[in-house]
Amino acid sequence: MWIFNNFFYKVIALLIAVVLWSTAQGFRSVEQGLDLPIAIENVPPDLVVMSRSVDEINVRIKGSLAAVRSAEKELVRYPISLQGAKPGERTYPVTDDRLSLPRGARILARSPSTVVLEIESVASKRVPVRVDVVGEPPEGYRIASVSVEPTKVRLEGARKIVRQLREVVTDRVDVSRLRETTVKEVPLSLGVAYVWRAGEERGKPVRVEVRVERLPGTGGES
Repeated sequence: MWIFNNFFYKVIALLIAVVLWSTAQGFRSVEQGLDLPIAIENVPPDLVVMSRSVDEINVRIKGSLAAVRSAEKELVRYPISLQGAKPGERTYPVTDDRLSLPRGARILARSPSTVVLEIESVASKRVPVRVDVVGEPPEGYRIASVSVEPTKVRLEGARKIVRQLREVVTDRVDVSRLRETTVKEVPLSLGVAYVWRAGEERGKPVRVEVRVERLPGTGGES
C-alpha cells in the first residue's frame, strides 16, 4: 500500500516534528503568578516577631515554559533575615535578589513592595503556678488541699506581655470523681501568644497533688 512507501523516512520526519514542537513549547514565553509564604530567618535569641503585615508575597514571573515550570518547583518561600535586627516596627523592602530564579525566567512584578514586622525584645519572669480545679468531689468526700510542684516557673517571651503576667494556670483538673488522694502531671495553659516556659523545662508538665478526705460521719463509697 502507498501508505508504507518510504515508511522509514516518514517515521524520521514525524520524530523530527515532535522534537521541534517540544522545543518550541519549551521556549514559548509564558507568565505565571506565585504566592510565596514569608519565612523569617536568623531571628536573634533575644528577639521575637509578634506580627507581620502580610503572610505571603505574590510574584509574577515571565519566561520560557520550561523556566517557569522550574520556578514553580524551586520558589517555595520568600526569606527575610533578622540578623542584626532591633526591637520596634521594622520595614523590609521586597526585592528580587532574595529569590533565586532559574535561567530563562524573570520577575515582572511583586506585591506588596514592603513587609512590616513588629519585633519585640525577649524578657523573662518567675510567676506562681495556679491549679485550675473544676467540679466537686463525690458526695461524702471533700478536697482537703491542692498543691503543685514547682510552685513557680520562669516564663520567657515578648517583653510587654511577660511584664503583665501575674501567674500561670494549669490545664483543668477535674475532681468530680476523686475519692482518694491523686497525683497528676498537668500541662501549663499559658493562654497568651509569644510566651513560653524558659529553659529546659519548656513544654514539661507540672506535678499536681489533690488530697481527698472522707467527710466525718459518712460511710463514703469505696
